[in-house]
Amino acid sequence: MLSMPTTGMEEQPACCTQTQDPRPCPAARQPSSAMMTSETPRQPLPHGGHRVAAMPPETVALLRESFALLAPRIDEFGAAFYRQLFESNPALRNVFHGDMEKQTHALTAMLELIIKLLDMRDKVVPLIHYLGDRHRAMQVRREYYAPFGEALIATLAAFLGDKFTPELRRAWVQAYRYMADNMR
Repeated sequence: MLSMPTTGMEEQPACCTQTQDPRPCPAARQPSSAMMTSETPRQPLPHGGHRVAAMPPETVALLRESFALLAPRIDEFGAAFYRQLFESNPALRNVFHGDMEKQTHALTAMLELIIKLLDMRDKVVPLIHYLGDRHRAMQVRREYYAPFGEALIATLAAFLGDKFTPELRRAWVQAYRYMADNMR
């Protein structure tokens, strides 16, 4: 797996260090040991907007197990994702500026963090809102979310092969919708 911060609030996850955004990432506001346990106290979340139901524990477990299978090839997975995205949607290549290796690392680090936090609504929803804010600031439009999700599912299917069962596909589609709905 990708490394996570090991100390307190002054560090940001790798997914949040690839940007010029001066705001701290919501995931960095708690020490990482507290972020990674489900014993973290849950507080009501005043995020405004619509509420998206929490992911069922069985779905979270499936997502974590499948993501763990990607860990040894995570950089290859990230690069394959962007190849898939740009092959199916060439116009989206113009949305990405700068070093694609850094972008790939940011994507895989953010995916890892979100998967780790999926059962902690009070942490994952603010993180996804923050991610949505960053994307809006970079002029990423809502209509880009569908091709992004399609490329993610296609890349997961290619990398997981027979392990990408219909049940696992549904879990990833549900997780992506959860992320996309909370980014808006």
